Amino acid sequence: MIIAMPMSRGRLAAHFTKAQRIGFFNEYHQLITSFDNPALEGGGCRAKSELLSLIKAQKTDIVIVQHIGERMLGKLLAAGIGASQGDNAESIEVLLDQTQLLERRLVDASQGRASLNHANKGGCCAEGGGCGSAEGGCGCGGHEPKPEVSSLLQKPESAQAEQVSASYSGFRPLS
Repeated sequence: MIIAMPMSRGRLAAHFTKAQRIGFFNEYHQLITSFDNPALEGGGCRAKSELLSLIKAQKTDIVIVQHIGERMLGKLLAAGIGASQGDNAESIEVLLDQTQLLERRLVDASQGRASLNHANKGGCCAEGGGCGSAEGGCGCGGHEPKPEVSSLLQKPESAQAEQVSASYSGFRPLS
């Protein structure tokens, strides 16, 4: 059995696609190999697709995650790769042991985090090519590209002030 763990600073990363490295462990909890996370290079959907391809290429059976987006979780599950809920406060050894616990398993994409910005950014279609197209779309499903939005730099200062909001990693604004 191959277990993948997104890692930052020697621990489970708080968010799957924002990990510094992806470690791959065998059933004896020995680190087999690790790779830099291709999703950190930017590139949106394409970079995240490279991360998914890396995990598939390593013949991963299960991924340990603390937080993961619903679309990425859905893609892992559709590929036959299990997901186990972890907590980065736990040691790597404890996390690897807990992959066997069925109550830790994520079994539906809806258990992942909904993207706060996916629809606002026009989905992956905003990156060019349209969803699922040969020109570089990711096939995320059914979004129509949004028309180009003018830059905040071109808006009057009063309009800019209304759109400024702070964003902190791991926190969501109250609805």
